[in-house]
Amino acid sequence: MSRLARLARTIERCRRCRLGYVRKNAVPGEGPTHARMFFVGEAPGREEDLSGRPFVGQAGRILTDTFRSVGLRREDVFITSVNKCRPPRNRKPRADEVAACRPYLAEQIDIVKPRVIIALGRHSLSALTTSNTRVSEARKEAPRYHGIPIVATYHPAAVLYNRPVGRQLRKDIARAASLTRKPGVRHGGLRPIPGRRWRKRVSSGGVPWDGGSRFLLIRRMDEGIWCVPKGGLDAGETLDEAALREIWEEAGLRGKILCPLASVRYKFYDDESDTNVDKTVHYFLVRVRSGQVRLERGFEDARWCTYREANALVHYANDRRVVEKAHDAVRGLV
Repeated sequence: MSRLARLARTIERCRRCRLGYVRKNAVPGEGPTHARMFFVGEAPGREEDLSGRPFVGQAGRILTDTFRSVGLRREDVFITSVNKCRPPRNRKPRADEVAACRPYLAEQIDIVKPRVIIALGRHSLSALTTSNTRVSEARKEAPRYHGIPIVATYHPAAVLYNRPVGRQLRKDIARAASLTRKPGVRHGGLRPIPGRRWRKRVSSGGVPWDGGSRFLLIRRMDEGIWCVPKGGLDAGETLDEAALREIWEEAGLRGKILCPLASVRYKFYDDESDTNVDKTVHYFLVRVRSGQVRLERGFEDARWCTYREANALVHYANDRRVVEKAHDAVRGLV
């Protein structure tokens, strides 16, 4: 079974938010694993909820017709939504529902690695970029998601109420298709790019522990993922000092380092500096002593979790490994 198929099964069983208990079917999305174009809607509607497939109602028929008009085939693109379950009475998804589902979207994009992402509507664009810009304005901009170009356009449902919007939708999708034919479009993928120069980076982080059974996770706004505080070293800082400072700056908590947990090394391409980065992050278990959770700008939520809850929330395998090490360390202390 492919990684994308395994993720779809996880989504189908998901109960991370209230929508998982009222839906008929989750709608993970569909399309080839290596699709060049990746379409993101807001949430499933009635027809999608009944069928478990994305964009099969009236808006879906408009989208499929638009594909044909610009020479695309539906089976060649990947189609999904920010939220994978239908909100009752088609209401807008709530902030916590969007946050609960966003990691699935991030993982789908990471698996498919499209050359362009098409945000269908303002809410989809907001989930990808945290921008609240109107679609009419966003269409003139060039946002990116980890270096992948985003083409913002109107949701096909808007055509039902404003027929002239259909021309803009068709124009935007045609422009997105043209981007896939240009070499080197995707400059900011997570994988290193051959031929770019390399630089090393060292960071430090900590897993905040309450002294009982809970660890603190914080959620980043740019990706919507849960993680633990970490960051680069300031001049003259030790790894211990940097870990404690990051927990204070990102979460507003003071603590004491109990023990080292793990050192994680990974490589990626940084589009801002146009370099490949060889990064090592050193993690520590930190016993929280004082302070109240106060998130730094760029983070949107924090949660004290048991080991099982934390392991289920964190997105990256490296973070799961660190949380597991923290759990093992705590068991040796209590």
